[in-house]
Amino acid sequence: MSSLLAILSEQYPGREDQASQLLSLLGEPTDPTPPFIFIYGPSATGKTSVIRSLFTHYDQSGQRYAYINGVECFTPRLLFERVLNAWAGHVPSLDNKFANYTRCENTVEFVNNVHDLLHDKQGQTHYIIIDQAERLRDRGPMLLTMLLRLSELTNASICTVLVSNVVWDKFRPRHGGALEPTLVFFSNYTKQQILSIIEKDCPKDEPPKFFLTFVDAIYEVFHRNCVDLDELRHLVTMLYPKFVQPVYEKQANRSEFTRLFKLCQPYFSAASERLYLREISTSEWQKYSTEVTTETAPEDVTQSIYQMAESGDGLDLPYYTKFLLIAAFLASYNPSRLDAQYFSRGKTQAKRRAKAVAQDATGGKDRQQLLGPKSFNIERMLAIFYSIIVEPVDSSVDVQIQIASLVTLRLLTKTSAGDRLDGIKCKCNVSLETIRTIAHSVRFEIDRYLYNFA
Repeated sequence: MSSLLAILSEQYPGREDQASQLLSLLGEPTDPTPPFIFIYGPSATGKTSVIRSLFTHYDQSGQRYAYINGVECFTPRLLFERVLNAWAGHVPSLDNKFANYTRCENTVEFVNNVHDLLHDKQGQTHYIIIDQAERLRDRGPMLLTMLLRLSELTNASICTVLVSNVVWDKFRPRHGGALEPTLVFFSNYTKQQILSIIEKDCPKDEPPKFFLTFVDAIYEVFHRNCVDLDELRHLVTMLYPKFVQPVYEKQANRSEFTRLFKLCQPYFSAASERLYLREISTSEWQKYSTEVTTETAPEDVTQSIYQMAESGDGLDLPYYTKFLLIAAFLASYNPSRLDAQYFSRGKTQAKRRAKAVAQDATGGKDRQQLLGPKSFNIERMLAIFYSIIVEPVDSSVDVQIQIASLVTLRLLTKTSAGDRLDGIKCKCNVSLETIRTIAHSVRFEIDRYLYNFA
């Protein structure tokens, strides 16, 4: 155990306490183990990396633990069959026609299969590790309770390990019956821990001390707005070549850190507003940032960088507000009778949309594009909004306030009476070019949803 703790401490600086706590809970393979361990903490704090590395070394055979991703196993059947495959050492392949260890449709079959599989292995503890476990809350209340009490149901030594960004209070089933977990908390990294981790990314041909000085400067610039370790590492990777570029161009020495920082300042400003907010991709940043050198005037450097995400409409809106404006445009220019063809979700969605496009390709004098935007109910716009957005809207997002902001900005025009509280009607007040630019910024193909547009 001490050698494994040393390996984990070397690989993951700042996570020595968590690794030691987990190893003490697991113990030896034949030691009794808590039936439920709950690992939680903010994102990018090493939860997944530490737990995967720990079990890779702890059980090198790989047949005593099953690692499950809550996003990949989006149905109970997928979860059950992945667990049984891992514990049985079964790997779906071409030889077995990619068949699973056994077919498992429901919880009763799963409990019976686990009992049959582990009845000869009573001396060893088996583990179910579910990463992004918050997805289990959408699979029904009984699934989580069954997984936590699987050891009792099968009379086998089983430990369920849940890894999540959400606290346990938001997991606890309302009907009761769930075990209280042994908690392992992964806190945010301190500054020294972040520097120690990013120091491992130092290029081989660069002095570690010089690289660490740059990392420290990056942390001081961005840490107030960015506490995510992955984002900071990404920024360091993108900005360090520009920071060290004057050294290779004989514009400054490595000892002139203040001068190097001043020459790189335009890139810092552009990165905070473009790269970090993902208004441009990493490849776009690398492409455009290589077009300028330190011999270029600072204002030219800034202008070149800002051309990466230049938009003609000048609209700087939040993410969900952009989708609300797209939904408003579609509601203003598409007939309501075609909403089911364009926005219904199901197997025939693509077929319906293709049929609608084929029927409306000829156009005509009465096209809504020529007549201008028409009024629509707010309820219809919201239905379109929830249909076109890919992921569920965060509960902290107040959609009504964002609609009011669009009205205030005159991007939406209210057409119903001012004192009316229900059945409010609006119409969209932006051009086709503007909405295409906004749709492009959120990677939404609006042309596929427009009716009778030339």
